[in-house]
Amino acid sequence: MSDRFEIEDVDLLGRIGRLETKSGVVETPALAPVVDPSRNVVPPSEIVDLGFKLIMTNSYLIKRRFGDVGAELGVHSLLGVSTPVMTDSGAYQLMEYGEVEVAPLEILEYQVKLGSDIGVILDIPTRHNSPREVVAKEVEETLRRAREALCVDRRGMLLVGPVQGGLYLDIVARAAHKLSTMGFDVYGIGGPVQLMASYSYAELVRLVMTAKTNLPLGKPIHLFGAGNPHMLALAVAMGADLFDSASYALYAKDGRYMTPYGVFRLEELGDLPCECPVCARTSVEELREMPVQERVYKLALHNLHILRGELRRIKNAIKEGRLWELVEQRARSHPALFQALKDFRRYVAYVEKHHYVTKGSVSGRFYYDLLSRERPEVYRHAARLRERYAPPQADLLVLALETDVKPFSRFGWIAELSKALAASPETRSGVHVAVLSSAYGVVPLELDSIYPLSQYESSIDLEDPLTAKTLASDAAWYVAGMGSYKAVLVIYERGRNAAESVAEKLRRLGYRIYTRRFASVEDAVSFAKLIFRLILPAT
Repeated sequence: MSDRFEIEDVDLLGRIGRLETKSGVVETPALAPVVDPSRNVVPPSEIVDLGFKLIMTNSYLIKRRFGDVGAELGVHSLLGVSTPVMTDSGAYQLMEYGEVEVAPLEILEYQVKLGSDIGVILDIPTRHNSPREVVAKEVEETLRRAREALCVDRRGMLLVGPVQGGLYLDIVARAAHKLSTMGFDVYGIGGPVQLMASYSYAELVRLVMTAKTNLPLGKPIHLFGAGNPHMLALAVAMGADLFDSASYALYAKDGRYMTPYGVFRLEELGDLPCECPVCARTSVEELREMPVQERVYKLALHNLHILRGELRRIKNAIKEGRLWELVEQRARSHPALFQALKDFRRYVAYVEKHHYVTKGSVSGRFYYDLLSRERPEVYRHAARLRERYAPPQADLLVLALETDVKPFSRFGWIAELSKALAASPETRSGVHVAVLSSAYGVVPLELDSIYPLSQYESSIDLEDPLTAKTLASDAAWYVAGMGSYKAVLVIYERGRNAAESVAEKLRRLGYRIYTRRFASVEDAVSFAKLIFRLILPAT
């Protein structure tokens, strides 16, 4: 772990951390609003007063406009703030215009003279649709500049090593791996601006996760240009700690109004769905009728409040262990974001390795549909069954579909059935009871009390054909791979479609299967005894 970055809490790949800079500590996840060094929609000091403890500006523009005077004054004096400041190197201008009038080491040394707390090397950003051979050469040049930059005396300035490569994921992986050996203070992931502008969030997931899985775990990750509030939760879940964006001002100039679930044009709003200081004192009509400059300022202030509020929600979600649920809520605000979450689930094995097991405060999990089952807790349960669990010897598996009463081993008819079977001399040593959970698949009843296997609420529909098919696969995997059962009795109170799908799947695999809905626990026990006494055709 970096001696400048302390990780305090984790959920998914998201971290609450403390990044120490010359000018103070930045708590992550943090967004650095980008400010123009000479023309600001909102004064930097006002941005700091709103709660942003990191500001970003452009050292290349400062050098062009102020030269040696800028270096003499220092970036904090120029912006009028004492909090940590991050400076970019002109790479954005390089991407936009194809060239900059400064050498890589020259702009790095200028950032040091400015007194920047966090500087960025002059990398070569990967442009969208650039040919592979061009990208490969540009990445090699970025790596060369990165090695060269580390030789500069930075006087306590933290340095960002940016990963480039765009959608050529093998190039991204190689660049990240090479940079990881160089010992940068912060690692950046470049290229998302163009992807986010076109809502290509699924491609963004592949880019970020490819870089993340090849970078040092203990170092902070900066995602360049991430400024749409509805995607910040997903970005944090992928392991991004720092962001920068001028979106608050650019959207304001374009008459766009941020919300946690998307961005809307001011003319489309019937009212202002927000209680920030701007919206609480202003009606949508008043905002539309303001002079342009005042309206842009007010909109920018509102947008900053939304970004700050979303970061607070993300931090709370990490502390509570509910980051997945927040990501899921935000993903349903836009189809492209929803698809991105589906792509994120491909990395569940990697996420699970670094996702916490339990926290100090235990809270239940919410499962809305089958997408919710992609969270790492579900993967972890299946992996631990496979790697650590040996079921008791039994001839009959009683597989009971979940009820609303939990824990299953202590309350409700499943608990009563288990006790009755254990009390009967005919069944106590030959029957094993498990629950078929809509959230976790097969849960052996003796494991039911292990968190979070019974600490959940689910609205997953057991009658839905896709759910039924999924649960049938869960049951088949468990029965065929875990036990040596001679017969399976599937019992249900609700979810007949799921029960029948399970029975059909297991029957095709050659198992003797019985499916029943019983009026009482006594009837279920009697039927289990019959299975032991007689060989009956499955029904």
